[in-house]
Amino acid sequence: MIRQNISKTLNYIKRNGMKKAVGTVYERLTARYDADYFYEAPAEEELKRQRETVFGDMPLISIVVPAYETKEAFLSALIDSVTAQSYPNWELILADASESGRVRECVEKKRAELAEKQAESGERRKIAGKKRVESAKRQDDIDTGEAEKIKYHALSKNEGISGNSNQALRYACGDYIGLLDHDDLLAPDALFEMVKAVNTLEEQEGVEAKLLYSDEDKCDESGLSYYEPNIKSNFNLDFLLSNNYICHFLLMKAELMKELGFRPDYDGAQDYDLILRAVGRVQENEIVHVGKVLYHWRCHDLSTAANPASKLYAYEAGKRAVQDFLQEKEIRGTVEDTEHVGFYRIAYEPDILTARADVGMLGGSVIDRDNKITSGILLKEGLCPFAGLYSFFSGPANVAAVCRDAYALDARTVILRKEDVPLFEEIMKVPYVEKAKERDVRYCNKLDEGIWRQRSMALCAVFRERGQRLVWDPKIRVRR
Repeated sequence: MIRQNISKTLNYIKRNGMKKAVGTVYERLTARYDADYFYEAPAEEELKRQRETVFGDMPLISIVVPAYETKEAFLSALIDSVTAQSYPNWELILADASESGRVRECVEKKRAELAEKQAESGERRKIAGKKRVESAKRQDDIDTGEAEKIKYHALSKNEGISGNSNQALRYACGDYIGLLDHDDLLAPDALFEMVKAVNTLEEQEGVEAKLLYSDEDKCDESGLSYYEPNIKSNFNLDFLLSNNYICHFLLMKAELMKELGFRPDYDGAQDYDLILRAVGRVQENEIVHVGKVLYHWRCHDLSTAANPASKLYAYEAGKRAVQDFLQEKEIRGTVEDTEHVGFYRIAYEPDILTARADVGMLGGSVIDRDNKITSGILLKEGLCPFAGLYSFFSGPANVAAVCRDAYALDARTVILRKEDVPLFEEIMKVPYVEKAKERDVRYCNKLDEGIWRQRSMALCAVFRERGQRLVWDPKIRVRR
């Protein structure tokens, strides 16, 4: 990891210069956001309870893995992580574009081991309290032994990651399709938690989930040490337009994924491109965030997880995918790189409030004399999640460095359309100053902090009731 961190630092210096690099190194050394993180898999007792759970809907989940000359140790661990799932109704589709026979040999070895284990036990895994299902085929899917659920397909031609993934999709028979990279791992409760979320949304809101995603972390090459958790927000469009924060573990309705497919011109960012196009076709209440770490992204010398600069072409493809989204939605703007590889910023034309009717207000951060954030983006409780953070820090997973949708914004920082200025002044009881840079210390101290916060929440509630987004921009700053 030391070598990887040195490589990251050198690449950052090349892109952004020494001054910004020093600030970033200082942040990494002093603000160890994940210092106390410890991943612990569910206890066996909990996994047993999950295996015995019968949901109202028990969809077949197809896990698609395009493989290419995968190391046996990685592929073997991947297969083990799938066969260990506490939810039984799955199939693993391994689409192999390798020139050698190493992937086939590994799969055959694992299938033989599983078949032998199954024979020794004298029975297949069953669902406790099994209920009848609509078709005999579906019951067979649920009860089939793990060896038979692992389906290997040798591809006649290596068409790259997108082309190979498209070939793999043709073999998927599930109601939902999940994506798993050939060197990564699933947590044992990954599918259970996803199916639980599908059923909860249907039961509570009568809505069919079309796209689901979970939190994730990284693991070392051994697959035994976990770190850098990515604890994600619920669906956040502007954050998604800044970065593929959804990433892993992704589950999507099979018909939607097959309809969209993967586009070879976006290799390296094919998942990001897929997600952006899917988001453009579903309703936001059909997108579900499962707030648990269900995916372990393995880091090794060639992986993007370990060294983003190892696949710079992927981030160029990601930028084009965001640009395509803007074009499809007829939003005028140009996607630009930021100092962080794989994170983008949109230069709207002429500005975001003109280019996007869905955005009601724009806001930023309130900075104190020590250059620390005191307010700005606000949660439901009225608290600022970045309070105390230096304004030049990027935050965990760079969440404080890019635009994102907000529940509320501090009114001292907001930029409005002219027609909304009277509303601002009616609720805030202070004049609206058009240019954020002219809101000086005296302006910021016109009201007590608590009153600013209370009235800001009331102002933002009006925009939310209209169905408009509130967008937080880290580059907007006022000083108090």
